Amino acid sequence: MTNTGKTIRGFILATLSVIGFASTFVAGGVLTKELNISPAVLSMLRFAIAGGAMLIVGLLSKPLRRQLFSIPKSEWLRMLWIGPIGTSLMAWCVFLGCERVSSANASMADALTPLGIFLIGAAISRHVTLLQVIGVILGFTGALFVIQVLTPAGLAIDAYGIGDFFILAAAVTWGAYSVFGREDIKKFGSYAFSTWTMLIGSLLFLIFLLIGEGLSFADIAEIEIVWPTTVKGWSLVAFLGLFCTLLPFWTWNAAQNDLPLSVLAMTAYFTPVVAVLLAYIFTDESASLWQWLGSILICFSAVVESGRSHKGEE
Repeated sequence: MTNTGKTIRGFILATLSVIGFASTFVAGGVLTKELNISPAVLSMLRFAIAGGAMLIVGLLSKPLRRQLFSIPKSEWLRMLWIGPIGTSLMAWCVFLGCERVSSANASMADALTPLGIFLIGAAISRHVTLLQVIGVILGFTGALFVIQVLTPAGLAIDAYGIGDFFILAAAVTWGAYSVFGREDIKKFGSYAFSTWTMLIGSLLFLIFLLIGEGLSFADIAEIEIVWPTTVKGWSLVAFLGLFCTLLPFWTWNAAQNDLPLSVLAMTAYFTPVVAVLLAYIFTDESASLWQWLGSILICFSAVVESGRSHKGEE
């Protein structure tokens, strides 16, 4: 496939990833606030469903089965720490944050993720270009406008608390998963990496849930085991696992084979934009002029970053 073809495929995969991740806020909000299902339970279930489905499909397909079992034993220790960091631990932080802070504060996870990937990547490579910095600043500023944290009146964000810490932790864990998992995706394939990290993350988190039932950490985070008990609850959990987890995780990891990580990271800024559009479609909420301005800044940042990457840096 030509470089242009790979780039187009990469952006298509990234688009599907953005749509899936944006839908997480819709399903997750109903599950935690309306149905009162525990964030820890949701974090474990979403990856058990997604990873289990990918494993079943992989076992039925000879090429995918070969990819699934191509990982040497020496690499499994690495998977044991990458898996839970970027899957269940990240999701747990997101849901804990959503329970404790406003929607604007919670959406900061989407705005902080590309910034976190940029900082981690810069620390490892020790090489940053001016265009890269400009692209990150434009995208981050645009995301703040879209989620209405940045307004003409100033910063519209609540006082920082433990909920904001969980949102920050979610952004850091996802950034680490993307940066440190990139090498494994290149070597073993996105399907195998996505499947095993999901299953490892859900298994380790299940053990953590069983050990920590009813435990509290200095009144910061209580671990309550509240499972779905209704058809609506389990249906939304299935939607969360398949459409909001399997689809975006696999497409994000697959896109890493076609796009530089710096460009792919920029697409995460579009998650708040899509979330605004979903809110408009399903709840008739309208976007303000400043939110549309933010969307334009995000698009421009993606153009800047794409132009920079085509000059030879990955």
